[in-house]
Amino acid sequence: MKPSYPVKPPLRRQQSGHGVGKVVLLSAVVLVLLVKIFLLPYTRRYPPIGLPENCDLSKGEWVRDPDAPYYTNKTCFTIQEHQNCMKYGRPDLDFLKWRWQPEGCDLPRFDAAWFLHLVRGKSLAFVGDSLARNQMQSLMCLLSGVERPQDMSDSKDDNFKRMFYPTYRVTISIFWSPFLVKAQLADTDGPNHTGLWNLYLDEVDEKWASQLHKFDYVIISDGNWFTRPSLFYEQKKLVGCHYCLIENVTDLTLHYSHRMAFRTALRAINGLAGFKGKVFVRSISPSHFENGEWNKGGNCKRKRPYRSNETTLESLDREFYEQQLEEFRQAEREQGVRMRLLDTTQAMLLRPDGHPSRYGHSIHESVAMYNDCVHWCLPGPIDMWNQLLFLMLGELRIWGYHHAHGNPRTLFFSALLLLLVLAIISCCNQPPLPSDNYEHSSSSASSLSSSSPSPPPPPRYPSIGLPRECDISQGEWVRDPDAPYYTNQTCFTIQEHQNCMKYGRPDMDFLKWRWRPAACELPRFDAAWFLELVRGKSLAFVGDSLARNHMQSLMCLLSKVEYPKDISDTTDENFKRMFYTAYNFTISTFWSPFLVKAQEADTDGPNHTGLWNLYLDEVDDNWASPIREFDYVIVSDGNWFTRPAMFYEKGELVGCHFCLVDNVTDLTLRYSHRMAFRTALRAITELDGFGGKVFLRTVSPSHFENGEWNKGGNCVRTRPFRGNETRLEGLDLEFYEAQMEEFREAERVGRAKGVELKMLDTTGAMLLRPDGHPSRYGHWAHENVTLYNDCVHWCLPGPIDMWNTLLFLMLGE
Repeated sequence: MKPSYPVKPPLRRQQSGHGVGKVVLLSAVVLVLLVKIFLLPYTRRYPPIGLPENCDLSKGEWVRDPDAPYYTNKTCFTIQEHQNCMKYGRPDLDFLKWRWQPEGCDLPRFDAAWFLHLVRGKSLAFVGDSLARNQMQSLMCLLSGVERPQDMSDSKDDNFKRMFYPTYRVTISIFWSPFLVKAQLADTDGPNHTGLWNLYLDEVDEKWASQLHKFDYVIISDGNWFTRPSLFYEQKKLVGCHYCLIENVTDLTLHYSHRMAFRTALRAINGLAGFKGKVFVRSISPSHFENGEWNKGGNCKRKRPYRSNETTLESLDREFYEQQLEEFRQAEREQGVRMRLLDTTQAMLLRPDGHPSRYGHSIHESVAMYNDCVHWCLPGPIDMWNQLLFLMLGELRIWGYHHAHGNPRTLFFSALLLLLVLAIISCCNQPPLPSDNYEHSSSSASSLSSSSPSPPPPPRYPSIGLPRECDISQGEWVRDPDAPYYTNQTCFTIQEHQNCMKYGRPDMDFLKWRWRPAACELPRFDAAWFLELVRGKSLAFVGDSLARNHMQSLMCLLSKVEYPKDISDTTDENFKRMFYTAYNFTISTFWSPFLVKAQEADTDGPNHTGLWNLYLDEVDDNWASPIREFDYVIVSDGNWFTRPAMFYEKGELVGCHFCLVDNVTDLTLRYSHRMAFRTALRAITELDGFGGKVFLRTVSPSHFENGEWNKGGNCVRTRPFRGNETRLEGLDLEFYEAQMEEFREAERVGRAKGVELKMLDTTGAMLLRPDGHPSRYGHWAHENVTLYNDCVHWCLPGPIDMWNTLLFLMLGE
């Protein structure tokens, strides 16, 4: 028997360009990567920052700035209470209207988005005393116009905070270290009742020094705490003191401890193994006590800045400043770490008007607090420190690219030349082929088909999905101990009449519930995830005040990540346009309570709520024309159809609702509601050029009990209904059914025309929340206002936030 040999598969002729094609493809991919690596950093969104050589940032004058301030205590949540001068009634706010103009130049304005761009993926640490914290809080306030940080602190101690900006992957931390060196409180009273401290002047404070290697930028400062009585230790031995009043212990004065501690701190930074960051040394911040010391009646009552020729730096402030400059220059010469001087002393010397004084608490509070002429009001002159930091970071960015990477074009073309050489080598080293220029077809085909491409990297956020049996319109409200996810202190967009927490609603239990649909659990609203889903998109809310209520809820939920900019074309609150800079996302609201063209014919009307002319076959162009520009539109209606109205179709009067006019048929509000809704949905499906997605939000039940809205009705329940405790009925049921019927027809028509309509069915959930309305807590109880109990709108925070959880879910799907 002949031996059996494996049979060679049939041969086919090789395509001559196959190997070269792979090389060309590989070359193209590598070329794109090289462009991204070497050229894109130089075509960045923001230009480099530069100032003329004769510009001296440390000297200058304060000049008028009518555009200041750039935030308020209403838009920033990080202001320390004792620096919240606007909150505590400081009567003169002129101190906010100044900016620093250095000699020989003008400073660029602080740009929050630009700043975050400069530090994208980086980390900053503030090290020092309460003025370091003051500066950090100023920075977070300035950045709040773009994004609000998440608190990632490992401790509840406000002296050691870590805040994270997820969009930019920026971390800002504070390390409390008022002496910069190791310190222990030896006596809580001490010689002058401010305590007695043990200072180990040759041992750096490890609470910050051991963490420094994790940071890219460090802002270090000191000063005020060295006035406290202290015992000085070096090499574990007592060497002297400041105002310790102990026999046989030499009083070396606070000048000695300040210099030695500052020297130890800077040397520790220079000697820190593995630290590659940049250090900014912020110089002393002068205090402005007049007519007494801080604890002896001293105060700071001036209302305008000094001119530079009206005061000079002197006494202890001057000595500390000179010591800082000398120690900084010495540390800079040692060249261990790149250091920059953030010299703010002269600028702050000229601002006696910028301190809290007695406006760090309410004047009627019984508190043992002295006038504060050390810290700075927020907003206030201290914001200039971060303006200088912004400028210096911009200069470092230029230095970093050109010194670390060299000339970008030289590097690019060098890399391109290397790529071409590799391509040639690759072509010349193709595996040998059979002499007759054939290859094995079966083995080649099988190897190519079995080698699937590497999977793409996983998205940052997974897709959202729920089981098919999940009915989000039916369910129960269940306890949620983690709620609410914002408050009226952290969100500035809450309409006053829905600000129940502000106006003293006594029961807060209504906040502690979440919607659980039948047969599933909803994902929690994730602000960063939501903004990723709508990045580069636009969203419009169309309807009445409940549409606005819905929009404001969404902005509050998103406030944990970013605050929007108001880019509205009008001051009319009914037509707002808000822009999220970091995500290129726009939210707008269009006031249209009837959805169709409407005119108020009589401001009084049959029941004193006005008489309206409704053109039921003419859509309201105030919203219908602009929405073709939007990617998502949320449409709703309902409450305004209860008002007396005259109905017009094709320009002719066809009937009315409660008009009480002879020979005019009362077709009831059910007719106007259905026809207006039909007209609105038909206009959307027939809108030329509209490629967006439309969500119909269903009717939101009101909860008046013991009377109608204008006849003493109220909503005083303090817990949700269970699903078996109530049911939809009356006008709410009729409106809901009309919406469902008209939606199904519009959905069928829209599908044929490529317009996607979705039902945002919130009615069943909101029916169960009689406890979520403002009632009488939309104004102060003592206010003399004509307002009825509100059982229509929803408190913020409150049950209405669930609408945006459902929207989040549907966008994710």
